[in-house]
Amino acid sequence: MRMMVSALALAALVGGVGHAATFVQKDTATLRALDKITGRSTDIDVKVGEPVVFGSLKVELQVCYQTPPEEAPESAAFLKIASTQPVAVETMEAAVDAEDVETVSEDNPELFSGWMYASSPGLSALEHPVYDIWVIRCAAPEPVKLAPRPSEEDAEFE
Repeated sequence: MRMMVSALALAALVGGVGHAATFVQKDTATLRALDKITGRSTDIDVKVGEPVVFGSLKVELQVCYQTPPEEAPESAAFLKIASTQPVAVETMEAAVDAEDVETVSEDNPELFSGWMYASSPGLSALEHPVYDIWVIRCAAPEPVKLAPRPSEEDAEFE
């Protein structure tokens, strides 16, 4: 039922009557995580299939879609968020970089599994007493810049 409501909401957000948005699949999502206790927010880049630990949450990106620049901006990401064993950290950077934690068991349940939309963060939100997480955008990795090839003139001088 939740998936059907999310799908209908996505259609309403990006579609409208007679107009369908075009989505492009991306492999990275930028999420914003808020620690409600300290009031600090942190942007987290998550790649598809590479879970990230933030505090006591493990965030896994399944897929991320972004509309092209010529259309109304919208990002939609399918996320799985699970509780982990609490990680003792001193800084927000340490919370993002934490690794090797236990997840999804009777003691550490899955807290969220579904679509999140950048334009409507409250539509399908993580319900957690300490953390809020929402989608900012989807992106592809930056293209790799190749070193320039030596020209024929440069080869003559060597």
